[in-house]
Amino acid sequence: DQAPAHAAEAAGLSRVLLSRVEDGALVAEALHFDGDPDGAAATLARVRQQRVALDYPMVEGEILRRRRPLLVRDAGDAARGRHPFGEALAWRDYVTAPVLLEGRVAGLLHGDRGRSGLPVTALERDALWTFAQEFAALFERAVLRRRLRTQREEMRQVASWAEARTSELNDRAISLAPEREPAPAGEGRESGAQLRELLTRREIDVLELMVKGETNAGIARALVVAEGTVKFHVKNILRKLQA
Repeated sequence: DQAPAHAAEAAGLSRVLLSRVEDGALVAEALHFDGDPDGAAATLARVRQQRVALDYPMVEGEILRRRRPLLVRDAGDAARGRHPFGEALAWRDYVTAPVLLEGRVAGLLHGDRGRSGLPVTALERDALWTFAQEFAALFERAVLRRRLRTQREEMRQVASWAEARTSELNDRAISLAPEREPAPAGEGRESGAQLRELLTRREIDVLELMVKGETNAGIARALVVAEGTVKFHVKNILRKLQA
């Protein structure tokens, strides 16, 4: 939400738009107008209703391939240069830079000089590109911190579960028995309380999404973790449930 305002200040621009790239389309996220927060909010509400496909001949599609910033002149006069949200924003000369996360274009920053009449130059383009790179680095660190916090909590839960099971083993008599026969259908189902005792909180989160038919990749996106972490949890769930 704050990125466009900081980008405008850093690059000497009057208006800056931050959009995300989703399934080959551009979706508006945040917008800053110097001295006109109400106008920015109203315009953002309009452009958020649009999903702009990044197809030829738009220059934004070229950014996805080249992963480099661009300076666009006379955007209103040519289909190739026309801004994706041009009707609502009425931008002519503007600069745009990709936000690269893990090597892919996850979003775009667009900026211009507004109604000042001053043209944008290569200087503003390069300044916005520098900001986009630093913004991406900050965003990745924030996501990493969130993942680490989640994993630390998961490790605490695993340690607590292991300690409880170790205490149970120490307190119980050991009996040697042949491998048990498969339980008849309908038997051995765990109650909700038993599941909560058997699985960690995160494993239950993963299991709920598995029940809904989500893939490992879908679960990873929903829980903001790596797909490898999801596979680890799925393996533990199947082992614990003997499934």
